Amino acid sequence: MTSALPEPGNLTIYPDYCQSLSPTIGKWVPLSAIDVSGLRDVGVYCEQRKLYHFLNHPVKWVKITGVVVAIDEVREKKENKDKKIFTLDDSSGVCVEVTVPAPPVFEAPDAGKKHLGQLAKLQEGKGDKKEDSTPSTENPVVPWAEIDVGTVIKVKGRVNMWWKEFQVEGVKIEVVRGLDAEVRAWDEVREFRETVLGVPWVVGKEEEERCRKVRERELRRAKKRPREEKGKARVEERKDKVQRGGEVRKRKDLERVQKLDGVVKRRKDTEGESLGSKNKINYPSMAVRKAAAGKYDALGI
Repeated sequence: MTSALPEPGNLTIYPDYCQSLSPTIGKWVPLSAIDVSGLRDVGVYCEQRKLYHFLNHPVKWVKITGVVVAIDEVREKKENKDKKIFTLDDSSGVCVEVTVPAPPVFEAPDAGKKHLGQLAKLQEGKGDKKEDSTPSTENPVVPWAEIDVGTVIKVKGRVNMWWKEFQVEGVKIEVVRGLDAEVRAWDEVREFRETVLGVPWVVGKEEEERCRKVRERELRRAKKRPREEKGKARVEERKDKVQRGGEVRKRKDLERVQKLDGVVKRRKDTEGESLGSKNKINYPSMAVRKAAAGKYDALGI
């Protein structure tokens, strides 16, 4: 399963903005346990985690097949969770550990509450079906009842370093049934090594420059976005102020108009009542007519 490989020191490690061109970054890379242990830390990160390399190929997700030779359970103090550790041996000369969150332990229900427990499980299963559809390192797919020491399994997961030892954080685990399936897994590792991993990854200067410009545009947009959002917030704030100011002006204008209407109405009601006798003829208003009528009534006319 092994063949001569070029010296890693003579190979170019490309920046993270070139990872989209990699033939390995977005795939389940079939590796042997000895290949996993030989991955290198070259100082490149992906999603705030170290991205390990095989030669100059970035390897994030791996696929490994082997027989389970040990099963352990440990308690993580930081996360306060139990974790299962499967030790895999694929006859490459090195074993690798596969870690997955331990399954929850369900207590046996009482005889009187058995039917209620069954109904609750059915309801939980219906509600969790959509959430559990996408496996991850936090919620892996593991056939717990079928795995024991001596079981051959195929593990898909993410490479992680724990106490200077490489581990695989399981995402999906399958039981390999039959020798033919196991041989096909070994052949897949060998063929991928010969056709992809064993060939240095080369990116042309034009492609690297294009990827660099794309990353620079993304960074500029990321810096520009907060300013645009801040500017939009200021515009909205100004609109609110203008709207509030307009409402205040409208209210004041309405009060002024109402006040003027009241003054005019009062003037109309009292018009002519305080006029002199000489000017009454110039203001034949209702008040004048009332005053004149009063005089005539006084004269008995």
